[in-house]
Amino acid sequence: MPFTDEHKMFKKSVSSFVEKELRPHVEEWEAQGFTPRSVWKRCGELGFLGVTYSSDYGGANADHSYSYILNLELGKCGSPGVALGLSVQCDMATPALAKHGNEFLKKTYLAPAIKGDMICSIAVTEPGHGSDVAAIDTKAVKDGDDYVINGRKMFITNGTQSDFLTVLARTTPGTGYQGMSLFIVPSKTPGVSTGKRLKKTCFPSSDTAEIILDNVRISKDHLIGHEGKGFIYQMEQFQFERLAAVALAIGGLKRCYDLTKKYIFERQAFGQPLYKHQVTRHKMAQMLSEITMIETMSFKCVQMANHGVDFTKDVSMLKLITAQTQQRVMEECVQLHGGYGLMTEYEVARYFRDGKLLGIGGGSNEIMKEIICKMEGME
Repeated sequence: MPFTDEHKMFKKSVSSFVEKELRPHVEEWEAQGFTPRSVWKRCGELGFLGVTYSSDYGGANADHSYSYILNLELGKCGSPGVALGLSVQCDMATPALAKHGNEFLKKTYLAPAIKGDMICSIAVTEPGHGSDVAAIDTKAVKDGDDYVINGRKMFITNGTQSDFLTVLARTTPGTGYQGMSLFIVPSKTPGVSTGKRLKKTCFPSSDTAEIILDNVRISKDHLIGHEGKGFIYQMEQFQFERLAAVALAIGGLKRCYDLTKKYIFERQAFGQPLYKHQVTRHKMAQMLSEITMIETMSFKCVQMANHGVDFTKDVSMLKLITAQTQQRVMEECVQLHGGYGLMTEYEVARYFRDGKLLGIGGGSNEIMKEIICKMEGME
């Protein structure tokens, strides 16, 4: 994809930030189980948060190529959990707010999120409903000029640190996806409680929590867009989430490939560097080919987003293939590192450990296949 000089300058800026201000600290953040709030603040100061949003609220009015570049470079930081927390702020919890939110919401929540003064979360998944979004149980009942929300949300990224949540709730019972609405819920609202950080086998530097909504009362101006349109807004939002997640993954894949290439030139085996063995070279060629393939496909999705073209099917195919490719490539990188590939101080071990999430979060591989089939007329 042709990047302009401005795109390249932005890439250089993000890359420098990752190298100097993120990568040196990721081991510490992984050990403590969360990324400090100062990281969001620093990203806001550098203008990295909300680059595609309106300058009226602190954004840069930039095209989606900038968001792609940001996620690509964040994905190289050495800890996918750090990158994920920042990506949620930019491309997962705020797109619907930026596109459909009223002026009050944009000034009160979007602008501080872009500055890094507020951290946000997307709250869709529930204890009993993940991929089946249309079946969520959380309810928002109209009461005068307010809504009263009750429900539980699970696996919420940034959950213990977020200042506000973008919550999908059912406003009209018994109407399926047509009866859902999106709300902004401040985390300090009475009735909002956060469980302890969930212990995971992956993404230790990303705090993840269950959120309980117990008779949470919010004013009607916290509704995003129109009542009953929440499912549609969320489906729109998902496409940008999936593209961002793919960009993070490609960044991680490129980082692991580069680290593995460096390693096979330095590591000696049977009297010569590892790269001198044909089997090693062929593995590297295969990995590079697969990474380049998904990267090229990702460029198409970015261009479609830039032109306002629906890219639901394309990004679903991209996410599916990237999740599968990521598993194969990360495993090969670990294999070529031998025992060192299993040590958490080696980045390839972290990427291998965290690589499974892409095939589950933001729409599982199975859901991606269903979307593709539906759009091909195979229901």
